[in-house]
Amino acid sequence: MKKIKYIVAILTLFTGFVACNKPLSEMNTNPLALAALPDEYLFTTAIRQSFWDCSHELRFSAQYAHIFVTNNENRAADGYKDFHTQDMYKELFSAIYIGPLRYINEVLALTATGDTKNPVRNAMAQIIAITNFARATDCWGDVPYTEGSQGGTIKYPKYDRQKAIYADMIAKLKLAIAILKTANPAEGYAGADPIYNNDLTKWARFANSLRFRLAMRTRFVDPSTSASVITECMSQPLIESNDQNFELKHQESDNGDFYNHWFDLRKAQNYKMSEKFTEWLKGTNDPRLNVFVQPNGSGEWKGAVNGLNDQAYSLVTWTDYSDPMPALYSKSMSQYMMSASEVWFLKAEAALFNLIPGDANQFYQQGTTLNLQQWNVNPDAITEFLATQPEATLNGSTENRFRQIGTQMWIAFIPNYFEAWSNIKRTGYPEIAQRTDATIYSLGVTNGFLPKRFKYASNEYLNNQINVEDAVKIQGPDKIDTPVWWDVRGN
Repeated sequence: MKKIKYIVAILTLFTGFVACNKPLSEMNTNPLALAALPDEYLFTTAIRQSFWDCSHELRFSAQYAHIFVTNNENRAADGYKDFHTQDMYKELFSAIYIGPLRYINEVLALTATGDTKNPVRNAMAQIIAITNFARATDCWGDVPYTEGSQGGTIKYPKYDRQKAIYADMIAKLKLAIAILKTANPAEGYAGADPIYNNDLTKWARFANSLRFRLAMRTRFVDPSTSASVITECMSQPLIESNDQNFELKHQESDNGDFYNHWFDLRKAQNYKMSEKFTEWLKGTNDPRLNVFVQPNGSGEWKGAVNGLNDQAYSLVTWTDYSDPMPALYSKSMSQYMMSASEVWFLKAEAALFNLIPGDANQFYQQGTTLNLQQWNVNPDAITEFLATQPEATLNGSTENRFRQIGTQMWIAFIPNYFEAWSNIKRTGYPEIAQRTDATIYSLGVTNGFLPKRFKYASNEYLNNQINVEDAVKIQGPDKIDTPVWWDVRGN
């Protein structure tokens, strides 16, 4: 025992001597800490954060799309007011650039070069980056793209023109699809993919469907380029069934990392279904009325009017209006980046305008059917709806058929309210009429017209003034009624 104690004492002295001669940086390094986060963790985090911005969805796009109405300070957005002196746009900007884009850009850097180079993982990360950049540019128009969300390497990122951003996103998706078509799944994100469980064929379908969406979004402003890309998309597999949806599934759990964040938002904020949305479902005998809209205390489906001014609002009884059904905020409700119904509706629109071959009505009814199935509508109710309701079949003029497609897409985007608003701006359907009666409605800062974009974040003017002002000079006034590049049809 004495020998053992002696040896321990010598080793202790030796260790102390060595430690005293180590550089301070080594002494302050935790040997149990990771030098860098693995790209698997960053990839999963980026995907999940791409779905989490529920608060801004409710405040802005869910009300702009006339699906919800709130009764707290968020009503200001429903009144077409802006928030440039508040933190709303700053928080929204940060939610994209400091959230998912920060993580996914790190994945892109890690998988592009060096010992961690992996073209398959890089392609998957590129798709997630594009979903977020697409949302950012559709929010503001010109945004930091080539230099956006690069951490400390670029302090003052330039703003790219939206036209160039769209062209680059479409080109990068094409490259990603080519890689994933022949990729070895062992090189993907097995165990770290919360969407497709590393099914690379589904990732390729999503990338092509997203490319199709981007091409259709630009078809009014750049018809020839759009038509060429649409033709290319038709030559590759698309999302065609609900098991291929880009869907983040949630659980009935007490752990906030696993359940749908709309559940917490519903607990904290009181919101009602919109009159426009509710009346449309009622008037067309749409079976989704029972899925989305809760009858009020009198057993009636009654939506609240969007855009009332303070005086008119003070005269209404809030409890008279219909709440959303639990399907729209339950813990287990899925969130969707893209679903099969949207793809079939886009195909219906493309066929209607002779951009692709096929029967527009057949595509339209397939899209309707898939969305009804997505919400677990009874099969008999689906059959009856398709067979008896005029809105379930394309009819009338080309413009009326386009209206039908746009309106069904509006419903099918739920719960992706941002895309619902974007598609209204792109197509003009459903029509959101200008508010003209100031004795009833808030005309806001747009003279009663539906907002077109968000204003740039106030901290961008403080921290990146030259670049944001350059964007404003080219794009137009930094106002919420200045349309983005692709928004040329008007509404």
